[in-house]
Formats: sequence, structure tokens, C-alpha cells
Amino acid sequence: MRLKPKIVIDHQVRNQSDRGGAAIQLLVLHSTESHNRPGDSDLAAIAAWFDNAASQASSHVVIDADGHSARLVADDRKAWTCAAFNAVSLNIEQIGIAAEGNWPETEINECARWLARWSLKHKVPLRRGEVSGSRVVRSGVVTHAQLGAVGGGHSDPGSGYPVAAVIERAKEIKTELQKEGNQ
Repeated sequence: MRLKPKIVIDHQVRNQSDRGGAAIQLLVLHSTESHNRPGDSDLAAIAAWFDNAASQASSHVVIDADGHSARLVADDRKAWTCAAFNAVSLNIEQIGIAAEGNWPETEINECARWLARWSLKHKVPLRRGEVSGSRVVRSGVVTHAQLGAVGGGHSDPGSGYPVAAVIERAKEIKTELQKEGNQ
């Protein structure tokens, strides 16, 4: 299996800001609530929306069902995606619809690649994270839904999203990256 994410669009969007010195504690999983389209047009459309000042939204990475990524906000910057937790999180938008619960293995693997790399680089454990109100109780991987009202009040990526499987895959990739001395 490929260990590095496949970045097909690398474009820093305007909707981002400074972290204000906050340490990264959460890796947040999202869904775009849009359908995957063949090719990279879906990634390009989401990147364009996140680059539009009117959207007031962004994410660090967007992944499609083909296992391709759009890199939109650098790790050291704050993406605008989960309200009170923006400063302490890195965020992955996955193209899909939560209610459909259809998460192709190629998309799951690409998500796991990002989680593994970020875990190594930013020392965020590959485990389920936890928040209480606007406070991080346990650093790790969370869904947007777990962040509650202060995180934007969203329900993505849905109850059928395979969080445990994604974390396990990320652990496998992280082990391989460590063996190779990569990040």
C-alpha cells in the first residue's frame, strides 16, 4: 500500500488564519455532504468554494473516493471548519454523504495516510479523542459530530463512518513510516 497521500491539487485557500500559538490536539474527520464525481473536478470545486471569501469555510485537506487529495491549508495555519476547535485541530473533509455511509476503501486509506503523517509530525495519538464543551479532554481522532454545538453542531461524517477501522489503518501506516524514517 502507498504510504504517502496523493496530492493532486495543492492550493492554499484564502479562508484561513493564524493558530495563535495553539498546539494541535485533534485530528477531525468530516464529510462534504456532496457526491463524488469522476476525476478531480469535485476536489477542484470544493477548493474553489473554500477559496471564496463568501463561504467563510475551509479545511486542511479534502479527499475523494479515488484516494486523491487537495491540500488547501498548511498544518501551521487554522482552517475554518469546526468553530471553537479550529485552533487546535487539523481537518480532513471526505467527499461523501454521511447518511449514505458509503466510504470506499481508497478514500479510507487516503484518510489514514494523513492521520498517520499528522500523528508522527504533531504527536497526536492515533486513538479516539474526546472533548467536553469547548475543552479537549483527550487528544486524538474525532468526528465533527463529536464536537457538539461549540464545534459547529454538525453530524458528519455520520454514525456509519468506520472511525475505528480508519484509526487502525493509520496505525499500520504510521508503523511503516517509522520503519522508513518518513513523515
